[in-house]
Amino acid sequence: MAFQQAHLARAFWYLLEHLDRPEEITATFTQLGRDHRKLGVRPAQYAAFETALCEALRIRAGEHWTAELEQAWVRMVRFGITAMVRGAEAALHEPPCWEATVTAHRLCGPDLAVLRVRPHETFRYRAGQYTALESACLPHTWRPYYLAGEPGRDGDLEFHVRRTGPGGVSEALVRHTTAGDRIRLGPPKGNLALGEEPAGELHLVAWDTGWAAMKALLQELEGRLRPASEHRAGRVRLFLGADGLSSLYDTEYLTGFERSRPWLTVVPVTGGTPGEGAYDHLARAVTRSRPTAAGRALLAGPPAMVQTVTAALTRAGLPAERVRHDPLPAGPRDLPGPTGNFGPAGPRMFQGQSVPA
Repeated sequence: MAFQQAHLARAFWYLLEHLDRPEEITATFTQLGRDHRKLGVRPAQYAAFETALCEALRIRAGEHWTAELEQAWVRMVRFGITAMVRGAEAALHEPPCWEATVTAHRLCGPDLAVLRVRPHETFRYRAGQYTALESACLPHTWRPYYLAGEPGRDGDLEFHVRRTGPGGVSEALVRHTTAGDRIRLGPPKGNLALGEEPAGELHLVAWDTGWAAMKALLQELEGRLRPASEHRAGRVRLFLGADGLSSLYDTEYLTGFERSRPWLTVVPVTGGTPGEGAYDHLARAVTRSRPTAAGRALLAGPPAMVQTVTAALTRAGLPAERVRHDPLPAGPRDLPGPTGNFGPAGPRMFQGQSVPA
């Protein structure tokens, strides 16, 4: 239960940290309500949760609990729950989840697999988004993964999954899944997007299977450039970080893609200096390219990587609003992760890659 409790705690921290930005709470919890449909959660259960939560807080706080404090908690929780209910109701036109069949399973190493998956119904998403997957080996257990590339002509979707430890959805998908197996997909979500402005100076930064998101974004960018000369690409740099050269994968595809796209420069970043932070060498490589204030950066990877690179980019002169990534875990960093361990990065938001995972 430690992992579920940590997620609940982070939801509370998010509410507390964004009370002055109600529109952000509404957007986030509306998406959360849409996503929770795959778990079979109904509006009546939200009301029961609110009652149970207040009772638990009352018992935990003891003599420190007051009527004013209870009213404040109820208002805050009810605001989030109302957005979740509205999100669920607005998504009634789509399935709560999508049944799918694995059409291909390719091992790229002992702990890394690339899956091709064919949904039984149309699954619409945009480049840079992710979705949660459920393996038949682990019913009711979901982990998020980026969608790699655009849908194939046959409707297949591609996922990159890194096994990061024993048990869990990642191990089931890497080591216990073959072509023909059934899995389920949750609704797509995520904030990474190219936007409508020209590519200009664009930095794409990924760690390990965060490459899946960048693969999709590069394919979308190429699609824009091919028919429309007014969308001329500027300088696009892709930084791929990994623990070592052996951890880099999909290199044949990437080498061929770069060779025929003069607007793209790929920079693999591996290794590091003993004693420095885990992602300092990646941040150094990105800032060495001298980003300007007019540029943009899109990041996909573990929360600690995103934080390290974002801080380096802003110090180098790139405005914070020009750096985009998916939401980082809210609250203090010492909440337990999936295995109950504590660490500076907190629980990974995605698996396989590190923020969807």
